[in-house]
Amino acid sequence: MSKTLKYILIGLGSVLGLFILGFVILNIMIASAFGAFDKDYSVSDLKEEYFSKEKEIDDLILYFKEIKPKDKSIAIEFRDSKTLSRLRINSKDSTRAIFQQWDIPVKNLFNSELSKHLSWNDEKVKLLKTKLDNANCISIEDGEPIKVGFKRSGMGMYSFNIFQDKMTDGNNFNDSCQYILVSRK
Repeated sequence: MSKTLKYILIGLGSVLGLFILGFVILNIMIASAFGAFDKDYSVSDLKEEYFSKEKEIDDLILYFKEIKPKDKSIAIEFRDSKTLSRLRINSKDSTRAIFQQWDIPVKNLFNSELSKHLSWNDEKVKLLKTKLDNANCISIEDGEPIKVGFKRSGMGMYSFNIFQDKMTDGNNFNDSCQYILVSRK
């Protein structure tokens, strides 16, 4: 075999090897984004988690309703004590978001744009984060039912939908797939 052919084959083999390696890495990244390596929670795991933290979740909801502006609908998710994964503020009479952003430093909640919508101070935000931590949760979203985010799984989230109004038809939340209705009452 000639020396030139040998170098061409080595070069092609190297390029092919890098292509295959890149393909494997890309597939791992995509699988990770969709939660392939995250913990899966069974229905019994989620029930157990909810019932073990029911009082803390109820305290969280009461506090959230207390600090939330009455004319706004709020969805907030904490990444940690210094960063929000997401924040959405809607007017109650509109589905259009007044404010929606991801990866927000908590200190930005006190700037003029957000403070006019939320009127929250540092103590209120810290207490909300503490109540979420006590409930072993990461987010809360206003509505009927109130949605309390438990854990992220890729781009999705395990969450608890907690009905506030006894007249709400829970059958809309019982498809045994996305929603699994659990009630002790």
